[in-house]
Amino acid sequence: MAKSLRLGAYALTLVLLAAYAVVMWWVIHPTVPESYRAYYIDQTTTCMNQPVPGTYTLGTIISYLPDGNEAAKPTKPCGWEGPTGDGTHAVGTSSRLRYTWTEPSTGPLTLSLDMLAITKAGTVMPQTVDVVVNDEKVASLDVTSGTGQHFDVKLPAELVSEGRADIVLQFPDAVQMGQTDPPTRWRSIKLQSAGLVHG
Repeated sequence: MAKSLRLGAYALTLVLLAAYAVVMWWVIHPTVPESYRAYYIDQTTTCMNQPVPGTYTLGTIISYLPDGNEAAKPTKPCGWEGPTGDGTHAVGTSSRLRYTWTEPSTGPLTLSLDMLAITKAGTVMPQTVDVVVNDEKVASLDVTSGTGQHFDVKLPAELVSEGRADIVLQFPDAVQMGQTDPPTRWRSIKLQSAGLVHG
């Protein structure tokens, strides 16, 4: 009887250890979406991509000032704060825009952007903005003005032929504003307007 109890205890211990090993494997190698992994686990992005619809009418320039907040809200998956008086703050080392449309697009499109560089202690902090559209880098822009600059970025027709543009703005020169600010709070630019136009 004692021997069978010992064997049962050993078997139960082995089962519990195996279950613990499986749980630890899941903890170390979780099955999660890529955006979750990049933000929480690998920390390769400061922008946790959210499922916003990107509802958009092709050819429209959206204001990212306070007066355009309602139209802008469905186009901001992550990495934005505001808007404030002169634009919507990018936060972190990258921010996303999403535009989805149903109108036919028969040729190349142009991404229209109006941005300004942030200031720190009264000094304008010039920013490089790398523009990635549908996973393809299309431009590297130099934002040097603290009052606003306009940029037109040509997009190949085949890149946006599916009626969707997922745009990542990357900020390699983002600035830590406070000594304790984590990378998810760094600042770079304010977005004033954006949109996709023909040509």
